[in-house]
Amino acid sequence: MEKVELKDISAFVQITRSGSLTRAAKETGTPKATLSHGIRRLEDALGVELLVRSARGVTLTEAGRAYLENTNRIFDSCEVAASAAKRAHSSIDGKVRIAASAEFGTSILGAATLYLAREHEGLEFEIRMYSSEALVSGQLEFDCMIYIGSAPDSDHMCRKMGTVSYGLYASPQFIQTYGEPKTLADTAKLPGVEYRKHGVLENWSLRADKQEVQANYMTRFSVHDYWMAKFFCVSGVALAYLPDFFIHYEVDLGALVPVLPEMRSEEIAAWIVYPKSRNKNPRVTLVVDTLCEKFDEFVLHPGYSLIPK
Repeated sequence: MEKVELKDISAFVQITRSGSLTRAAKETGTPKATLSHGIRRLEDALGVELLVRSARGVTLTEAGRAYLENTNRIFDSCEVAASAAKRAHSSIDGKVRIAASAEFGTSILGAATLYLAREHEGLEFEIRMYSSEALVSGQLEFDCMIYIGSAPDSDHMCRKMGTVSYGLYASPQFIQTYGEPKTLADTAKLPGVEYRKHGVLENWSLRADKQEVQANYMTRFSVHDYWMAKFFCVSGVALAYLPDFFIHYEVDLGALVPVLPEMRSEEIAAWIVYPKSRNKNPRVTLVVDTLCEKFDEFVLHPGYSLIPK
């Protein structure tokens, strides 16, 4: 048997349901010649006559009735499947896959997904943490991605959620032990935590009098994770250069205090990235809108801590 085209089966079903070639053409907006050619091609592929054409319309042959009985079930199943797909697409219930860097995920994304989970019981989350390099590699599958820095150069949509900045922080215990730095030069004599990303040292870049300056320190600990840097900082053994969204809770509790608070890094953009789509997924839209609208709230109230209340 020759290969049967689905469009020819569809033409057959539509003609039999309409009762005539003319009505089927009007209902589907398909030229009569196209429908007629499709029926002939289907009959040739099957090697049987399916329809008898007359001035009053079309009549099914015995083979046509048997074929229609089975094809009707197929197309009914397709319609049920299409309806199910539309319901799933239009429903908030279901899973959203989110990718983020570790420090951002635990700080802001955790607060955001907790908020959404409480507001929408049917919403599920698959959250994965990656390095910044992995996030922009183009190799990850996700519904939306959180990224800090320059907007990724990709075919995806990007919305700016807000900005973050870095500053110097220490614990009250550290200040009591070493004294409070009054000038940038004072930090050079203090123990600090250096942060390295894939072996590259992160400079303690700050703005002073509209100029960029570098804070120096004596390396006591070298880490590649902001959580570890904050751990040593909260423990009172080192000064640390940390993003603001990562320390609000500890500062509010008095576990950390800003050092040289008049000096901050330049503001860095925080983005949410998601695939382009003509038919927007309502779950993704909800997550994107929530993160953009409530970004500052999630930054100020991340909902986690190293210090219990």
